[in-house]
Amino acid sequence: MEKPFVLVVDDNRITTKLLRRYLESNGFEAAEAYDGVECLEKVAQRQPDAVVLDVMMPRMDGYETVRRLRENPVTAKIPVVIVTALNDVANQLKAIESGADDFLSKPIEEKLLIAKVRLLTTLNMQRRKAEELERQLADAAHTAS
Repeated sequence: MEKPFVLVVDDNRITTKLLRRYLESNGFEAAEAYDGVECLEKVAQRQPDAVVLDVMMPRMDGYETVRRLRENPVTAKIPVVIVTALNDVANQLKAIESGADDFLSKPIEEKLLIAKVRLLTTLNMQRRKAEELERQLADAAHTAS
């Protein structure tokens, strides 16, 4: 079975390496980006099954990055987990309002990261399978008529 692909985005390279190691040791394929601009570039090259996205980064913060992902029909359905050291309710709400599917607070607990990413990647992969089956059914119905 194909490993789910997760893009980890954080300007702190130690954090990206740590999160990548957590993910890879739990059966995921992972790649890294170091700000929102690079995230969008990497997503355009290869669409991930989920994105783990820090809030505070140079060039483009996590909120703006998730907004841009949601504005593009090609990337709009990619699950995004926003990571923030800002643990107050206002920032958690801002993460969800910007289009994130979930959030994690720093410091990141490995088991919680894996549980959330596993849930979101599984749902995303199942959604894509269902969309493909719908296309095949529509094609078969069109051919039969």
